[in-house]
Amino acid sequence: MSFLHPSILYIHLRTFFKIFYLNCIKHFSFRRFVVTILFYLVFTLIIAFALVCRLLDEILFFRYRWVEVKQPVFITANPRSGTTYLHRLMSLDEERYIYTLLYQTVFASVTILKMVKVVGWVDRRIGRPFRKFFDFLDTLIFDGWKDIHPTGINHPEEDEGMYVFPMITPAICLLCPYMEEFKYLTIPDKNLSAKHRKRLQKFFESSMKRFAYAQGKDKVILSKNVLSSGRIKTVLEIFPDARIIYLIRNPKKAVPSFISMFALPWKSTSPDIPEDSVHHQALGQVAMDFYNYFHQIKDEINPENLYTIRYEDFIKSPKNTVLDIYKRFDMPVSDDFLQRIEAETNKQRKYRSKHHYSLEQYGMTEEQVEKELKVVLEAYGF
Repeated sequence: MSFLHPSILYIHLRTFFKIFYLNCIKHFSFRRFVVTILFYLVFTLIIAFALVCRLLDEILFFRYRWVEVKQPVFITANPRSGTTYLHRLMSLDEERYIYTLLYQTVFASVTILKMVKVVGWVDRRIGRPFRKFFDFLDTLIFDGWKDIHPTGINHPEEDEGMYVFPMITPAICLLCPYMEEFKYLTIPDKNLSAKHRKRLQKFFESSMKRFAYAQGKDKVILSKNVLSSGRIKTVLEIFPDARIIYLIRNPKKAVPSFISMFALPWKSTSPDIPEDSVHHQALGQVAMDFYNYFHQIKDEINPENLYTIRYEDFIKSPKNTVLDIYKRFDMPVSDDFLQRIEAETNKQRKYRSKHHYSLEQYGMTEEQVEKELKVVLEAYGF
């Protein structure tokens, strides 16, 4: 999409067309064909609407360009390592942070965010019909994930939506179950050309500035993204003063959990693919590549801006973990925030996951993980 500046719209066309080729030609099935066509229709409509609104931003809210995003906090990890819970605990500090809801990552436009506020104001005064409709959509779209990763259109969520439009995201596996064909999406820091990395950076930076301008430019952006392990350098080149919180969980637990989560839609769209297929194992390889890459480059990150947390320590004492983060980055803790954490962690103690999985069900073994991640396992004593 070179006719527009990448800060307004950027789509990696190679990925865009490759999805169609894999789903509708090379691995044709009627279900995948229908799902892919529906995706393209919805994607095109959303892109068109977002493009119009982002162009309106350039006229109505052009001052967003001058927003300085200072010391944003990025929570990252391998998927299924506690980032969602940590993000939601820290987001309780509403005096300090702004954070993205799912729809805000998809529609990263000041115009749209302002429109939603007006519609929300009207909705509250007429009995919340719009809210009820979107709650229905949440149930329809995300009900299958409620025991794995509870989410919704109006829920706090990671900023991956800002990478979905450019199609530089491993999340395309939700639609196209052939990640072995998209290795360049796993570690864009290394495998994406300099030209496309620059375009991605301009789009992401512009999106974050629009969000900050609309939601509170005097506050700190709190973001989490479990798929950013492979693009952490790309992010830090945009925001060199960013603070990175990295959670690490035993890969023997996190890898099968990652496969289970991201392969969930395949049960409906690709029932011809068995659970122990090479495609499920390719997802496992994505997770292992994340571990290896972050371990390789972590020493290049300013140690003052990086804080590593073991998953087990966090789950054992989430409140103390949050307080340790604040101490590490010299951030004051308000009494109101402390009370909110207390209430939320007390509630969470009653939670028991219903999500069960194993390496073996996906045709993988612990020995395979030990061989692939030998250095990581030794470094963290797993």
